[in-house]
Amino acid sequence: MKRFLSLAFFSCLLIFSLFSSVTIVHISDLHYISPSLYDYERLKNLSYKGDGKATHIEDQILDAFIEEMLLLSPDAVVISGDLTYNGETESHKDLRAKLETLKNNGIKVFVIMGNHDTGRTSYALYEDSVVETPAMTAMAGEEHWLEYGYGDALMQDPYSSSYLTEISDGLYLLALDSNNGSGGTVRQKTVTWMDSALKKAKADGAKVISMTHQNLFVHNPRYTFGYQINNASVVLKKLEAYGVSLNLSGHLHNQHISTDSRMVEIAAESFSDWPLQYGILEINDDFSYSYSTKEIDDERLKSEALLTFDLSTKSKVEGKLEGMEDETKEAMLDTALRLNREYFRGYVENKEDPGLDLWLLRPELSLTSYFSFIASDNSDYRKVEGNL
Repeated sequence: MKRFLSLAFFSCLLIFSLFSSVTIVHISDLHYISPSLYDYERLKNLSYKGDGKATHIEDQILDAFIEEMLLLSPDAVVISGDLTYNGETESHKDLRAKLETLKNNGIKVFVIMGNHDTGRTSYALYEDSVVETPAMTAMAGEEHWLEYGYGDALMQDPYSSSYLTEISDGLYLLALDSNNGSGGTVRQKTVTWMDSALKKAKADGAKVISMTHQNLFVHNPRYTFGYQINNASVVLKKLEAYGVSLNLSGHLHNQHISTDSRMVEIAAESFSDWPLQYGILEINDDFSYSYSTKEIDDERLKSEALLTFDLSTKSKVEGKLEGMEDETKEAMLDTALRLNREYFRGYVENKEDPGLDLWLLRPELSLTSYFSFIASDNSDYRKVEGNL
C-alpha cells in the first residue's frame, strides 16, 4: 500500500514538474450567422432594434479576432456556447471553417453548445423575405464539432455532449453540456459521469478548469431563471468536491465574475457586444492564474458595435421618458447609455452623475432599479487572479 501511495505521489510530482505556463483565450455568445443567410441592411436594422449585439458585423469581428489570435498564439481558445445566431446548419459550417484556421496554426479550439445552437427553428433573413433554413439537431451538432473537443476527448459523456480533454500536460478542461437536448440542465447521468471524469483527472495528477454555457452562480438578481443552470447547486457541489476552482461561462452577455469560498466563475460578455472584448487567462507553472480582458484592435468595428449597442439601449429607454422636459430627458438618457455600456463591459465608473440622481428621484420607473443596481457596484469584473 505504501509503495502504491509513493508511486501515485511521484506521478503527481512528475506531472506538476512538467507543466509550463499556458495561455487560454475565452469568448462566448458569438451568435454567428452565415453571410449567405442574410441581407446586410436588413440584419443591420434588426441589430439596431435588438438587444445590443452587432450581429450584422459578427463575420468581420471574427475575422479580426482570428488575425489577433494568430499573432497572440495562445495554447487554446475556448468558446462557451451560443456559437450561432439560431442554430442554422450553414452558420455552424461557416463558423467551423473560420475556426479551422486557428487549429491549422497549432491553436487548440474547444467548444460547447449553447441554447441557441441546436434544436431550434432557424431562418434566413433576405431582403424581401424570411425563409426557414435547415437547423442543426443535437446529434448532428456533436458530430459537426467532433474535432473541437468531443472527438479527441480523454473521456466523453455518453448521455450528453460533455467531455474531459487535455489543454496541456497537467491541465484538463471539463466541458459540461446543459443544452444539447437537455434544456438548461446538466443531466443526472452526466453528474454521475462527472465523478468518473474528475476521478481520472485526480488520478492523473491534473488540475481541472470547467466550462459551461449557463452560469453556476446568479450574477444578477434580476436574471435568474434560465440564466443559471437548473441544477447548478448539484453541479457546483460535485466540482468543488474535487477541488475545481475556476469555471468559464457566458449566456448573460455581460462581463461578470462571481465567487464563493471555493469557486470563481468568469461569465464572458457576448463577443457580439461592444467593446468586442475577449478574455485572456494566463496560467503560470505553479498553477496561479491571472485573467484580464482585451478589446479587439479594429476601431471601425468597435465604433459600429458601439452605435448598435447605444441604439438598442436608446430604444428601450426613450419610451420611459415621455412627457419629461428635454433637458431632464437628455440627462437621464445619457446616464442610461453610459451605465449600460459600462455594465456590459464589466466595469462601471464611480463618479458623480446628475442623470443618475434624476433616475433615483423616479422609483416608479421600471428601469430605475436596474440602473441603481448597476451604479451600486464599482468592481472591475474584467480581471481576477487566483490559484487552480
